[in-house]
Amino acid sequence: MKNILILALALLVFSCSKSADPAPTPVAPAPTAAELVKKVWSASVVQWDGTTQFDKSSSANIVAGYSQFRLDLSSSTAVSLTEFDGKKFTGTYSLSSDAKKLTLSGLISAEGAPSGTNGVLEFTVLSAPSATSLSLETTGTYVKASSKKVKLTLVL
Repeated sequence: MKNILILALALLVFSCSKSADPAPTPVAPAPTAAELVKKVWSASVVQWDGTTQFDKSSSANIVAGYSQFRLDLSSSTAVSLTEFDGKKFTGTYSLSSDAKKLTLSGLISAEGAPSGTNGVLEFTVLSAPSATSLSLETTGTYVKASSKKVKLTLVL
C-alpha cells in the first residue's frame, strides 16, 4: 500500500510539473520596400525604348558598359551611381511612400551632373522590389541613352 501511495504521489508530481506548450515562435514582419531597395544593385537587363542594350547573360551587348553600372542605395538616403560610361555620381535618394517612384537628387561628380538631368533622375518602380531584384524605368527620356526611356532590371 505504501508503494502504491508513493507511486501515485510521483505520478501526480510529474503530471503537474509538465511544462505548458511552448510559446509560438514570433514571425518577423516582412521587410518594407525601403528596406528591400537598400542594397548595391547592378544591371541584369537594360532596354532603351524596348530594345535590349545589355543582358548580363550575353556576351554580345550593344552597350557593354552596363557591366560596370552600379546603383548603391545601401545608405538610408545617400546614393552613388556609376553609369554605363564609367562616370560616378553621388547625391541623395528617396522612395515615395507608396514605393512606386524612386528619385535620385543632387547627383554630381567632378564633371557636374549627369547629362541633361540637372542632377535629378526619376524612376517608376515597375514591380514590388524583392530581396534580389529591382525593376525601374525612367519617368522620361534620358539624354545619355540617346534620349530614350531606360528600363533597368537590377540584381545584387
